[in-house]
Amino acid sequence: MALTRSSKVAVSKYAWSGRERLGLLRAREDVVVLHAMRWPDEISPPEELLPPPVELSEDEIDGALMDSMPREDLEGKDFQDSYTEALAQIIEAKREHRE
Repeated sequence: MALTRSSKVAVSKYAWSGRERLGLLRAREDVVVLHAMRWPDEISPPEELLPPPVELSEDEIDGALMDSMPREDLEGKDFQDSYTEALAQIIEAKREHRE
């Protein structure tokens, strides 16, 4: 009730999965919301997430562009959407009460 009136939040500790966790409690009307927070040792520096640098040649960069690899041979039954057609047949069969 006091949190709702003051529009403030409360920092809390709670146990979850056998660990002590840090949380933020907010009260809104008749609901209490717990936002899970992380301890500083649980947060990885962004540098750890970066992939290692890679040297690329100009040909490799140009080759990555779809403009450099046009395909005109993407036709035929191997490139048709048979799933949608099969699904339409199943729906029609269900409408007619048959297998």
